[in-house]
Amino acid sequence: MAFSYDLDLITIRKPYKEGLEELVRLNPSIKAIFMGQRRSDPHGAKLDYFTPTTPGWPSMMRINPVLDWSYQNIWTFIRQFKVPYCPLYDEGYTSIGHVSDTKPNPELLTPSGTYVPAFHLQDEEKERGGRIDKTHAQAASSHI
Repeated sequence: MAFSYDLDLITIRKPYKEGLEELVRLNPSIKAIFMGQRRSDPHGAKLDYFTPTTPGWPSMMRINPVLDWSYQNIWTFIRQFKVPYCPLYDEGYTSIGHVSDTKPNPELLTPSGTYVPAFHLQDEEKERGGRIDKTHAQAASSHI
């Protein structure tokens, strides 16, 4: 996709905050970033279309163009315009976080034991149904 739009693709394999710090270090002229947050996301309710980063994060403007889109709006756009997306969404994941706190959404489990793709989720209130409570995820990973 980056090639199609003549964009520079930069891959930084670090946690989110450290990745932004690295991005700013490599490109100090960056003053704004596009985000995919929506009001229904954790901490999304208080955001505006243009929201400065939180204190303690690299200083820039967060641009939130899909802030008021619904879960179904997102999937309609992705499918209509054939936007590439992570293949985990085709395996029943509806919200992707860390490997230790993310699993397929039980709402998408079929009677045969397989999962339907994420765009089939009807109740967007259950979008994060595949997320494991972080305290449980930390306890589970400490036993491995």
